[in-house]
Amino acid sequence: MSNTKKVKLDRINRAILENLQNNARISNLELAEKVNLSPSACLQRTKALEDAGLIRAYMASIDLDAICINVMAYVMFRLRDHASHLRVQFERSIGQRRELVDCLKVDGEYDYIALATCSTVGDFNLLCEQLIEENPNIQKITSHIILDKTKWFAGYPLDNLIWRE
Repeated sequence: MSNTKKVKLDRINRAILENLQNNARISNLELAEKVNLSPSACLQRTKALEDAGLIRAYMASIDLDAICINVMAYVMFRLRDHASHLRVQFERSIGQRRELVDCLKVDGEYDYIALATCSTVGDFNLLCEQLIEENPNIQKITSHIILDKTKWFAGYPLDNLIWRE
């Protein structure tokens, strides 16, 4: 959450977030009707949520398999040394790779898990080789090629989570 501006997560702001997560293309007029606000008040609240960093971006969920040949894999990284400056260096290196569409710092056997998207298995192998070459602090890379997307990210379960006040 951004510290630029504080926004109260009241019932209406929660409803705005839930509706936008489910349909980012909803018109302001339709959104205002769903959350029982005037269009101008709804737009003002949505803008405040954006300014506070609670809405990061509006994106389309693309069917990658329908538009291009691709290989996706979860990639787990174990680092040799966990010194702060080495973690920052690793994170910067990962952040510069467009093939890695997300990366999470985790606990357990591995230090980070990322989702990679490449055109071929050969391209994915090359990516892993380049990452090891660029970052000697990577002790081990383990990967799992995705065979099928049984369930894909479709938004957070906001109605099941405890909201901050």
